[in-house]
Amino acid sequence: MSAFYLATARGLTLARLASIPLFLFLLVQTHRAGPQHWRMSLLLLYVCIALSDFFDGRLARKAGAPSHVWGQIDAAADIAFTSLSLAAAAWLGRVGPWVPLGVAVLGGRFLLRNLGHQPILQGRLVEDRAGKAAGVIYYLLVGAVAVELSVAGEGGRWFIARTGDAVFLYTLVLLLRGRKGRPSPSDP
Repeated sequence: MSAFYLATARGLTLARLASIPLFLFLLVQTHRAGPQHWRMSLLLLYVCIALSDFFDGRLARKAGAPSHVWGQIDAAADIAFTSLSLAAAAWLGRVGPWVPLGVAVLGGRFLLRNLGHQPILQGRLVEDRAGKAAGVIYYLLVGAVAVELSVAGEGGRWFIARTGDAVFLYTLVLLLRGRKGRPSPSDP
């Protein structure tokens, strides 16, 4: 059974990576007033991507095989998803161009910090809670953009743009403090 959990965890991570182009396509098409079924597909795909991120690490740990390498792949998938989605949102005028840049720089620093790092505990990446919180907030910001484009129309545009600005400022604080993180459970 643990082999099943591990294969499922890794499959979820890879599926998240593979779904990024479709998500970007739906994001742009929804902005261009695409058909209603594309709007709902965008929301459904976002939920599936978020759930895959939620479950992949848990399944790997349940299998008893969290891996430093797969934790890096999972983190790279998250960074790619949020930075590319927010880059598309910036291109569509939903957030400032500094927002995806913040994700990319913060995420890149995290990946580089862990690249040559020998995990203290098997399957653990060096991570801090403030950086983890930023990652979650960026994920939620992508979801807010998807909801705004799919359901709310132009109503939440200003709020989402200002939220993106606030998250970017938080990211600047994290980047400037330069504090090392602590080991935490990795994803698959």
